Amino acid sequence: MDDNPVMRRSNGGYSAWRARQETLVELIDRLTPIISGLSIGSGVKKLASVRTRAASEAFKVMIVGEFKRGKSTVINAMLGDKVLPSFARPCTAIINEVMWADQRSALIYPLEADGSAGDPIPIGVEEIVDYVTIGADDDNTPNPYQRAVVRWPLELCRNGVVVVDSPGLNEAPERERVTLAYLEQADVLVFVVDCQAAMSRSEQLFLDVHVKARGHEDVFYVGNKINLVEEEEREDVQREIRKRLGPYVSRPDRVFFVNARAALNGRRKEDPALVCESGMVELERALEDFLTRERGRAKILSPARELKYLLIEAREQIERRETLLNQNVDQLRSTYERVQVPLNRLEQNRRVIVAQMEGHLRETRAEVEDAGRRFMQRVMGQVPTWAREYDPENKLGANPFKAREKMEMAVREISDHLSGRIQVAFAEWQEKELKPLLQRRVEDLERSIDDDVKQFVTRIDEIRASLTPAEAETQMFKVSDKNAAPLERLLADAVSFVLDPGTALSGGKFSLRTMLTTLLPQIAVGALAVMVGLGPVAIFAMLLGGNLFRGALQLNKANQRMKEQVAEQVVEELRGRADVDVQNLGDEITKQLRVMRDAIAQGLDSEIKSIRDEVGHALKTKEQGEEDAKKTGADLRRYSSELNRIDEQLADLIMDVAL
Repeated sequence: MDDNPVMRRSNGGYSAWRARQETLVELIDRLTPIISGLSIGSGVKKLASVRTRAASEAFKVMIVGEFKRGKSTVINAMLGDKVLPSFARPCTAIINEVMWADQRSALIYPLEADGSAGDPIPIGVEEIVDYVTIGADDDNTPNPYQRAVVRWPLELCRNGVVVVDSPGLNEAPERERVTLAYLEQADVLVFVVDCQAAMSRSEQLFLDVHVKARGHEDVFYVGNKINLVEEEEREDVQREIRKRLGPYVSRPDRVFFVNARAALNGRRKEDPALVCESGMVELERALEDFLTRERGRAKILSPARELKYLLIEAREQIERRETLLNQNVDQLRSTYERVQVPLNRLEQNRRVIVAQMEGHLRETRAEVEDAGRRFMQRVMGQVPTWAREYDPENKLGANPFKAREKMEMAVREISDHLSGRIQVAFAEWQEKELKPLLQRRVEDLERSIDDDVKQFVTRIDEIRASLTPAEAETQMFKVSDKNAAPLERLLADAVSFVLDPGTALSGGKFSLRTMLTTLLPQIAVGALAVMVGLGPVAIFAMLLGGNLFRGALQLNKANQRMKEQVAEQVVEELRGRADVDVQNLGDEITKQLRVMRDAIAQGLDSEIKSIRDEVGHALKTKEQGEEDAKKTGADLRRYSSELNRIDEQLADLIMDVAL
């Protein structure tokens, strides 16, 4: 294929981002031996975590949509070839990732008992359909594989872009769960609708409940098959689709109308005009701009910020170690013994702070569960009204031979409608009540531990200052600076072990409130999983086994009575599971909020351990003789020079990304 920019999308943005990523990884690699040589507490482990993220993060573009919306054709049009020739089958059951490789190949990952991926199994690309599909007659059977990976020599994927094909929505529960479980991993969603039948009730429900709950504010909406709409009607159709998407679109330039099949054929036939007319080029350019500028900025700045913290820590430790090495062995032994008493006291303070946080979490759980019970009661009171006001398409008719079939269809439609209303109500409750409740509780937690944490950090810095009496005055000036944000300091020391700060923490402060921002999507997803998901099976059994519609009832009364009984059964199901759902909600939120407790506990531990390590390392070096002490001093001076160079290049990188 030629180099026409329409035929082969310009990857300048992706390439520039990849160059910045490589620079960041190089700086991490240069800092690693310094952190290792200084033996900075858990610094090596932390730096390894930062490097893994910085080196491996790719741009995951997840294509979602209901079956028969042209989702797979959009994917193949983006890739420029029929990479997924059979994945449009309705029985696709697992996630399929397409990524760069020089040679075409495929891997399949078995699903382990704990839900993780097992060791990959190499297979032929032509064999992959046999692994990723389930029988058409066995829709709800779990697939024994976690995901498939297709490696393909396509320019779109060369610079870290992974295109993710997902099972179609609104097909079967097992397949839909696979898609929902992957949503929070995606950098951007491309939501595909059919211009001939856009924005069904189930599509709106997916956006209301699942996309918003996971914090996906940036979604690209694609109206596919625009070519199948009569030319004189296209403008009206586009206007109507934009109107329906209005409540979900964050920016008006995130809606695109395409002919994906024309783009695919144009790229395969090397026909630039066909590609240009398809509308796909505009979509791809917008995606590239978002990924490399907005999302790419976060992917660089987040690990760069953590690197900056480690640079500061390393520089301060070098200063202290140089001073400690000027002391003799007896002085260092005395110093080491002297600091054990206050450090042991600080360990007791740490236990008090952690216990205080745990008590606060128990109180938070109780408040969340009370709010959850009130929500459930409110919903149970609304269900009959929702049912009464709903006008189903499927209704009972006069033909007795089709009565059972009509009833099944009507009951399914009404129960699905009520389930959807409950899910939307729960999503709104999360946003308007649960989220503010958690924000208030986290702010209360910050205030309740603020004094204790401040005293802890102050005492830590006083102990550090006492290690180097000659530098005590200088150190004490640093103490006042650090005490301006003691909690931020503790979280910066530990956050990479308990939380992926790739989004909410980038460019911001390490506070409990910013951690909550990152945790909220996980909280919402977990809460949604335990609080919604009604099935019509029990409702069928109750209605179809009764004598409700026998007799001379008029059809309109029979249909109204059917809605009432469906509502009664839904309320009964909600009432029967309310206590368990509320308890599970408390479990899920407590589990996520304990991430904050663990981060602070880890930060407190790191502060104590760092002092013991510093003095212990200096003492060990001096005990080994003056030659070792001189060599260590030379290493420290070399480290200091290299830190200055790394710091300058890191500052240039951050400036480059920020502009």
